[in-house]
Order: sequence, then C-alpha cells, then structure tokens
Amino acid sequence: MKIIDFHVHAGKFELLRDDIQELLTCRPMESNVKVAEVFSQPEILEKYLTDKGIDCAVLLAECGPGTNYTIDSRMIAEFAQNKDMFVPFGSINPNYHDVQDEFWKSIKLGIKGFKFYPADHSFNALRDDMQVVYKMCESLGLPVIFHTGLTAQKDTEQQFINPLEFQPLAEKYSDLILILAHGGKPHWYGEAMTMALSFPNVYLDTALLDPLSLEKVFPDLEKLSQKIIFGSDWPVVGSYSALLEQYKQANIPDSILSAIFYQNAEKILKDALKKQENAVPKAILALSV
Repeated sequence: MKIIDFHVHAGKFELLRDDIQELLTCRPMESNVKVAEVFSQPEILEKYLTDKGIDCAVLLAECGPGTNYTIDSRMIAEFAQNKDMFVPFGSINPNYHDVQDEFWKSIKLGIKGFKFYPADHSFNALRDDMQVVYKMCESLGLPVIFHTGLTAQKDTEQQFINPLEFQPLAEKYSDLILILAHGGKPHWYGEAMTMALSFPNVYLDTALLDPLSLEKVFPDLEKLSQKIIFGSDWPVVGSYSALLEQYKQANIPDSILSAIFYQNAEKILKDALKKQENAVPKAILALSV
C-alpha cells in the first residue's frame, strides 16, 4: 500500500532548544536509528522513510522559539532540494516575520504549502496581517496546515487549539485547503470531525493519534475517511516501524486505510501542484513589474 506522510519534521537538530530536543527523542526509536542524524541529513532521512515504505513526505518548517527560529522556509526548501520524495512546507511566524516578505521569500524558494503554529508561536490565527497570507495561499493553490489540540511546548499559551476556532477561515477562504493537524487531540476530536464533514476544503491529519483508537475517537470513520490524511509527526512519534505496526493491528478496512494513507493526500498535492505550476510564476513575475 502506498503511503504519503503529510507531517514530518526535519532541520538541524543541534540548533533546537533543549526541551524540543528532548521532545524529539523521548519516545523509543528503532535500535539502529540516531534521531539527530536522521533529522538533520536529507539523504539519511530519505533512506529511513523509503525503507519504511513511504513514497512521499511533506517536510514542515517551524520558525519559532522552540527551534530557536532556525527551521524556517529556507532551511526546509534547501533540505528538500533535489529529493523528489520531499515536499517542502514553509513557516510564517507573524510575531517574528514581516508576513508578506516571508511569504514571497518562501514562494521564491519553492515552498509548496505552509504550516502555522498559533499556539506555539503565541498569535491569533485570525489576525489581520495573516489574512493576506491565507488569501494568497488560496489564490496560488498552497495548502495550509494548522496545529490543533494541546501542544507539548513548555512556554505555549495553548490558544487557537480548538478546531472550531478555524471555522471563520474555512468559511472565508472556501478554495483554501485547510488541514487541522492532530485532529484536535486529545479533547476536541468531535469538533475536528465536525469541521471536516462541514467544509469541503477542511481535512484532518493523524499526527500523534493512536491508530488503535482511531475508530473510537472518530465514530463515523468510514464517512470521515475521505477527509483524513496520514501524518506521523516523526520524530516525535518515535519508531516509524512501531507506528505502522499499530495501524496493522487496528484492523482498519483496506478501503479506508488506502484513502487515509495515500488517496486523499495524493489528490490534495496533485491539485495543489497543478495550480501552483501556472499561478506561482505569474504571481512572481507580477511582483517584479
């Protein structure tokens, strides 16, 4: 079965804050895997994921206090360079960046989407300056991921973690692919399900969700399966081998698992990249006129 992982972290391990280094190494990993090495070196991460049967991985930037503002769009774009299996998603932190400058810098670097962290980066997802970014992402075909649910970062304000708080964006930008990471874990699964089933442009990812409990937290899993995409949250999740084994043990029907593991993500990426192929060069050219 083909697998697209829509939630993988990478960067330079030694530049991370100490508590984030601990977060990335606290769960058991395969015995022969050195997290810092795999996380930091494109060739080794590519081999690790390929060996686990992963066909494509979305790599996420995170330019915030936990990463000491180092894992920005440039780092992830360069990490993914010349690696066909990697799809680079950038990061904009409105408390750190000029959002429009960072947006266009990211686009020129080849970023294919964004992940935003309102909780970890302490900003209101509905703030005015970010509206321009959402509108441009909608216009150019760049999917947007938001962290939802509780976050493990020690200094977070735990704001904008309920999936329903993103409803104004789903309504306002109906052509913007909006992915709610973590499905609202651990308290807001129902709200996440409501969002995904209510809006054609809203999806959930499975990052750090227990595969054995997936049918419990999402009782209407068969109906919802067309709106869920697989995300591992590697390396936070720990052993990739163990994660995939849990999915086997969950006995989820193959038709549902195929949609979650590959079909939904393939459609999102195929449509997004096709739209970007035409729209992005025109937008960049218009900037220079």
